[in-house]
Amino acid sequence: MTEPLEDEMTKRTGRTDRAGRAEYRAYTPQDRMKVREYISRVYSRLKRLNSWSIARWEFEIFFIHKRAGMLRGWEQHIGLWEDEAGELAAVVCRDGDYYFQLDTLEPQEELLSEMFGFIEKSSSPDSPKLAIPKFMPALEAMARSRGYKLLRNESDNIISVALDQEFRADLPHGFTLCCGDEVSDRAKAQGHIMAFDYAGTKKAEQTLQHYGGLREAPGYRPGLDLSLVNAAGEVVAFCNIFVDEANRIGMLEPVGTHVNYRRQGLGRAVIYEGLNRLRTLGMVKAYTGPMQPFYRRIGFALEAEMTIWEKERG
Repeated sequence: MTEPLEDEMTKRTGRTDRAGRAEYRAYTPQDRMKVREYISRVYSRLKRLNSWSIARWEFEIFFIHKRAGMLRGWEQHIGLWEDEAGELAAVVCRDGDYYFQLDTLEPQEELLSEMFGFIEKSSSPDSPKLAIPKFMPALEAMARSRGYKLLRNESDNIISVALDQEFRADLPHGFTLCCGDEVSDRAKAQGHIMAFDYAGTKKAEQTLQHYGGLREAPGYRPGLDLSLVNAAGEVVAFCNIFVDEANRIGMLEPVGTHVNYRRQGLGRAVIYEGLNRLRTLGMVKAYTGPMQPFYRRIGFALEAEMTIWEKERG
């Protein structure tokens, strides 16, 4: 018995039947879980991340923005499009560059035009920059038609590792593995600052003041918030993981190793411990990014590349 052509098309493109066209409406804080669920549903339909994961969504909201009182300004760069049934059909959000969430590889041109228009209006007077997955040529075509240029020296990507084996998480002598509330917010904040080398900056002051918001995120799990701590109580490597149970995937956000403690196996140990915990929970794949030589060495592979586009000034 052959499958209907419609079912074959849905498998290939992720397209689902919708009555009428999707309509724009402004994002509100009450849409937070709706967007989270949509991101998970996009993965279910396309069988791949479509740029952002639910980890990045919750990280953006709870890591700094909410506690620092900057959330409303960030939310103004989120656009929603709903079908006649009130289901989300598309989302635009911003993390420096603008990112698209679509549940089909062949979106309607009218919808894309509205999404680009929203980005251009909300970013004015600055020139918007877009991250476009290479597997979505319709977005690239729309960008070209609206006067965007490809930035050949910039890119983004998503990497993954299959959880089909036990990972050898060797903990170096002199360090302790801690979870969740076993480590203070200030120690975690200092670990993040030293991992990403921004000590002494205004951003570091904000991190020290507001770190800890991730514990308020719906997807936060203390047992997947892992820190390696030295004898002085400093966080020298860390890995927090979100879980999408519907798709049996984990997402690492944030991950880092103190600049003075690299090449000692600490990052590998804390990540492998996290991956093993995901396996215990029944997850089959884990994601993070972007690709770095370190990630490649410990088994991650490139899954999706995104090109960066900027609108040329008229």
